[in-house]
Amino acid sequence: VRDMHSALSRQLTERQNTDSQLSYLELMLNTQNGVDNLSVIFSKPDKRSSWEETFNEAKQRLALSADKRLSPEFVAPVPIRKTRAGLQFTCAAPTLGPATQDVWVCNSDGYVGQVCVLSLSPEPTVTSCNGVCNARILCIAAIPAATNHHNHNRGNRHPPSTNSNISISVEDTEKVNMHLESSSSSSDDEEGEVESRRSREVEGGDVGVGGEGGEDCDHLQPTMWLGTEDGCIHVYNSSDNIRIKKNKIKIQHGSSVHSIIYLDNRVFVSLANGDISVYMRDSNGVWNTSQPYTVTVGSVANPVTRMVPISGKLWCSCHNTIKVLNISNLSVEHQFSGSGETQRSISCLAVSGLGVWLSLQHSAVIRLFHAASYDCLGEVNIAPAVTKMLASCDDIIRQHKAACLRVTSLLASQDLLWVGTSAGVILTMPLPHVSATTTKLSQALQVTGVPHGHTGHVRFLTAVESKSLRGDRERFSHSKESTAHPRVLVISGGDGYEDFRSAGVSEVAGREDSTNHLLLWQT
Repeated sequence: VRDMHSALSRQLTERQNTDSQLSYLELMLNTQNGVDNLSVIFSKPDKRSSWEETFNEAKQRLALSADKRLSPEFVAPVPIRKTRAGLQFTCAAPTLGPATQDVWVCNSDGYVGQVCVLSLSPEPTVTSCNGVCNARILCIAAIPAATNHHNHNRGNRHPPSTNSNISISVEDTEKVNMHLESSSSSSDDEEGEVESRRSREVEGGDVGVGGEGGEDCDHLQPTMWLGTEDGCIHVYNSSDNIRIKKNKIKIQHGSSVHSIIYLDNRVFVSLANGDISVYMRDSNGVWNTSQPYTVTVGSVANPVTRMVPISGKLWCSCHNTIKVLNISNLSVEHQFSGSGETQRSISCLAVSGLGVWLSLQHSAVIRLFHAASYDCLGEVNIAPAVTKMLASCDDIIRQHKAACLRVTSLLASQDLLWVGTSAGVILTMPLPHVSATTTKLSQALQVTGVPHGHTGHVRFLTAVESKSLRGDRERFSHSKESTAHPRVLVISGGDGYEDFRSAGVSEVAGREDSTNHLLLWQT
């Protein structure tokens, strides 16, 4: 009995000492007077562990930021359940206007084009997912509303040319589906208009579409332009409930719509036949969609697949060549090769100040070009950073992703360049300052992997200013910083969701591989 009592006492003493050590934490503080030691004792070991984890995470986020600003804060993953097998994200864009704060996310399976509306207020929520066309949606752009009649006149500096390959369909967008929203009391439902629909196809040159009757003021609202693989441009009012309203305007081209850009009160649309169609407003601010001005920049073999505005000009990618379009006279004023690898075409473009970043098809290298001199200032290979992020993945999966690694999307937001990859890994790097006299990068750029990513390809990256999202950032932000840097929400869309800090060991690993996810960060 005496031996048992002694053994039990010894075990209790050891456990008390162990618990005491687990609840004890010693900190070393670097001060102006030297190193100070600070001892902290917690009531329970789990409280100590939780506090230490939070402390280390905050310290790491501060250390990774060169200017001591907080690194991007992960907000949440948002799953988008597939209504059809094979649906994949293609593009996304935030709506314009102070009243709403939505992001339109497009996904397609080759036969159906679908738009999912992500509402950001008060919390990120998918409010609807609806099919809008029978083709793949390739691009989307938010177009501002008309400002005043004096500004509209400057958009017509070039005589429009009639294009017989364009047709426009104007449809009654005020029609309400009573099965979905029977409580609607819109005046447009009176006199049996719910049962009617106006639809007409007109050849280019017959009419300039901007709305009729009660829709005369629609040009004062921002719109969303969706370009499809079958050559259509579907135009919606940004404030429309896409669940119950059809497109306001449908413009039919003879070739696929690759890119849509708004610049200088005009809309530039690149087509698969190598042309760029330029849409302008009339004197009343209404878009003249029947008679765009057409300029040939590429060819059927090398169409314009990407466009970005910079310094009042439009950079257009044709295979591996950049063509700089002067938007004043709509002529190509310069062109240069984006790479010596003629077999690789340019896949992504992103602009920040006087720097233009581009990536090549089937390549893990991104290049930085000067917007004025067109010189290549440097390049970055993102493969080592991706390999590091995949360290905890299964060997076969890691080898497969590394073998076919390529850049799939680029986004320049605030002080960071975001890079999406085919491996599902998302990277960030600080954007270097590019001045008018910069000839090359002065130092190597630090590429950092983001812990949260996708199981499959990153399909798109987009950003939207956000004022309503709640987060922990307010606890760490200073009023001076928040005033100088508006809060921005960065959104990635891709196949599945994965936390690379615990890839392969999580209980939910692989469970959501086939579900499309939106990932949100606050910066």
